[in-house]
Amino acid sequence: MNKKIIFYFLTALVVLTFKTDSSYSNPTIPKYDENYWTLEKMKEAKPLTIKNVGFRTRRGVKTIKNTTDSSRYMNSMQPFERKYDVNTRVANEDHVDQVKSIAIGLLFMSKDGEDYTCTASVINTNDGNIGLTAAHCLFHYDTNSFFDNIIFSPGYDNGQPGPLGNIPIAKVVVTNEFLHNNDDRFDWGMMLFNFNWNGLSLKHFTGALGFRFNPGDNVPTTIHGYPNGGVLANCPNDGLHLCTWQGETILANYYYIVHDLNVGEGASGGPLMMNYDPNTNLGQLYSNYASFDELNDQLLAPIYNPVQFQSLIDNSQQIKLQKDSTQYMMKNNLLHKQTRNGDKRTTLLRFKTEKENSKIATSYDFISLDILEVDPQDVL
Repeated sequence: MNKKIIFYFLTALVVLTFKTDSSYSNPTIPKYDENYWTLEKMKEAKPLTIKNVGFRTRRGVKTIKNTTDSSRYMNSMQPFERKYDVNTRVANEDHVDQVKSIAIGLLFMSKDGEDYTCTASVINTNDGNIGLTAAHCLFHYDTNSFFDNIIFSPGYDNGQPGPLGNIPIAKVVVTNEFLHNNDDRFDWGMMLFNFNWNGLSLKHFTGALGFRFNPGDNVPTTIHGYPNGGVLANCPNDGLHLCTWQGETILANYYYIVHDLNVGEGASGGPLMMNYDPNTNLGQLYSNYASFDELNDQLLAPIYNPVQFQSLIDNSQQIKLQKDSTQYMMKNNLLHKQTRNGDKRTTLLRFKTEKENSKIATSYDFISLDILEVDPQDVL
């Protein structure tokens, strides 16, 4: 079939947009200075500390309810095994050090001259560049603002960045319940990684955790994180080493809890995983470490709402051009304009960055676009 290709160059600022949903804050582009972080500054960053109180005793909090039908959402997603090492070689037994996934890493952020750390994970999505952590690692409630200079170092350990270095964060989003109420039952958020290596997303180089909703009570669980001052065994507890706890969680009214477990500062956002496989270093995330309740001496982790969780994933691949209401869908590194009135043709926008393709569209820099009109059957 003949293709009519029209090249039209324009410059636009790309911003991420999500379907209107009362469950989420508006996605935010954090302030970022690519020269901010040095190895010394990263080592001196402090594990993020939050106020430890009995959250379940709090009163006067108005929870924003979501009435969206959840029947169409999947109940679980399997993990995604690492496919490539940093040299884009296929990960196999010939180089064992590259087989295990590094989906979990150290998250760095800054606010008002202070530097902090949390734990974050890459999760398995079609986009491949979505991560999850605690909401308080993205949004600073006391200043009512998002953290700045957020970067993610997958595989960080022993005070050294992982093999992929530091991945900047393009966008962050948290639940409205946390944004407006500081409601720790919704202490989780997601981020979009600014990563594209030869057309491959981050999960191909790190692997990605699967996820599961409402696994029940007494769930055999593995928690990973970078704790400082916690009580984890066989762990330096210095905030610079990835450490592990294994046991069972209890399903309470508003949280998953573990009695007598203080994971430590810096482990905030660390994944609670079921079906963990030490050979691949992957499992299914069903919650994240949020806080330690000192009044009741127990770890607290939120219970995910599948509608909220899936809504962000569904919409994280939708973007639009500023000052243009036309909606596009990202697929295979192309933007697919939604056709109207039975139109058999579609418009694709292929991204070209100004810096020798070193960044992708989600870097939110000014970029050049090639607009190509083709038959959708040839590309979709």
